Amino acid sequence: MSSIKERAAALNLAEKLSVVPASGQVFKPVHKCLQWRSLITYLKSTVTIKRRRVHMKSHNDCFLGSEAVDVVVEHLKISMKFEDVTRPKVLCVCQALLDCNVFEAVGAKPMGKDQKQVFQDSKNSLYRFIEVHIPSVDELERGVLAVGLQAFFCNIASKKLEEQTIPPPSHVEMLDGPDTESLEASVDSLSFSPSKGKTVIDEVWQELTLLRLLNLVEIPVLDGILQCSLNPVSPQKTQLPHSHPDLIHSSNHLDRKVLKAFRDSQEDEWLFAAMDCLDFLSDQSVVDLSRALPHCFSEDPSGIQKSCYEQPLLSSRSLNNYKLLVYGALAKHYSHTDRAPLMPQQMTDIYKAVIDLLVTAKLGTALEALQLCLKLLPSRNREELRRLLTFMALAAEPQAIKLDTEMENRLAVKKSFSRAILHSKNLPKEKEDLMVVFMISNIHDIFKIPGALHKQVSDKLVHLVQGKQVDETDSTFCLQVSKRTYVDSTKTTTNDELWKLLDNIHCNIKISSKEKKRLLGQFYQAHPEVFNQYFGDSAVTIL
Repeated sequence: MSSIKERAAALNLAEKLSVVPASGQVFKPVHKCLQWRSLITYLKSTVTIKRRRVHMKSHNDCFLGSEAVDVVVEHLKISMKFEDVTRPKVLCVCQALLDCNVFEAVGAKPMGKDQKQVFQDSKNSLYRFIEVHIPSVDELERGVLAVGLQAFFCNIASKKLEEQTIPPPSHVEMLDGPDTESLEASVDSLSFSPSKGKTVIDEVWQELTLLRLLNLVEIPVLDGILQCSLNPVSPQKTQLPHSHPDLIHSSNHLDRKVLKAFRDSQEDEWLFAAMDCLDFLSDQSVVDLSRALPHCFSEDPSGIQKSCYEQPLLSSRSLNNYKLLVYGALAKHYSHTDRAPLMPQQMTDIYKAVIDLLVTAKLGTALEALQLCLKLLPSRNREELRRLLTFMALAAEPQAIKLDTEMENRLAVKKSFSRAILHSKNLPKEKEDLMVVFMISNIHDIFKIPGALHKQVSDKLVHLVQGKQVDETDSTFCLQVSKRTYVDSTKTTTNDELWKLLDNIHCNIKISSKEKKRLLGQFYQAHPEVFNQYFGDSAVTIL
């Protein structure tokens, strides 16, 4: 969830690594790959991807063709500063992305074998991203786009590009000199290297997230947080005893496929969110739910409804029965006491700080601190937590199916899943519940990344690519000082606090004269210099 979109957003460097053309000069981008990468990244991170229903069939993770055109137009005009951006031209770009399998059409098939899919600027056309394929620039720039994005949208023909006057020497040197070649090599190593680039981006995200978090809350020790972020829990891998594992379809694999197909055929958000959590359940639990599904159809034969397309739908009674089965399986899985919570105990100091902000009604600051905290979670924990909280928010609604005959839905949900989310010996139960309730109430916001953090990550990656020194004085909390400066600062701060304490004792009218004299005597024995400075010549009479 956080890995693809957020890291891609941080690599939105094209507009920052491009050279702005002067009047009468030819524009030449520093790296053509970055323009396409920036466009694809922005499209993935901005377009609305959700479950949609067309022709009586539901499709997951889809976006509208018309909305994709709107997003591309916005990016080309605002971010890339292109001039002649029209919807017919943007359709050519979207068609190139479709031809190169950046995304695929959903629910539509070409009429003949040789007929290719045509991108449609319509609200009735659905498309889905294909994450595994990364096309090259040569694949993308074919046909009318062969001149490149800049020339295509700035209305410059290829012949006109060749006839343009040669730019000044300084401009040519800036574009074609050895510095540009090293910059392109750095971009390649950072953006496209599967090992080095990923490591650098992860470190930048973690560093700047922590720095921004320290701007909001006070964290005494960072060791546990760093250990949690650097050593994520690796997902369990299933070993297939066969030389060709692609040919093996075990029983539990088929059961998961059955449940997934059933989930996609339903309109109920509650059931969809619940079955989305089944990916984290054990194989036995999934098998039991899959085998119980046919009985829900057979229990109420008269209640099976069919649409005009003869698609079987569960009756309300059968659907509610199956909902309770799924809820019971999830509650049993997440209520085990030996199960580690999804929010690690190493981050307890952050949880305390967020809870303190909630208690003092600083909800905006608490929300941003929680967003940064969740960004530091291992990716698997973060995704499982997102799915579970989404289901909890739907199941806790009063109008949802009744989960327990003796308590409200929100209490039943909190009782079943609260421990699986947050549980620490250093936090009282009521504060844990306050944190969980706040997360459920803000489920649509807590997994978003603050825009300021996106900008900081993007700017730092630009500096790293260009080999510049990163200036972090605005967000540095520990400055190296001399020993004498440290001692003087400590002494001054201590004396100021002791002065405030003594003034509080002397001016407090709520304590008796006898108690005040006793406290002043103790203070004089411990800090006579501060005492004499405060009272001056009357110090003897006070005692």
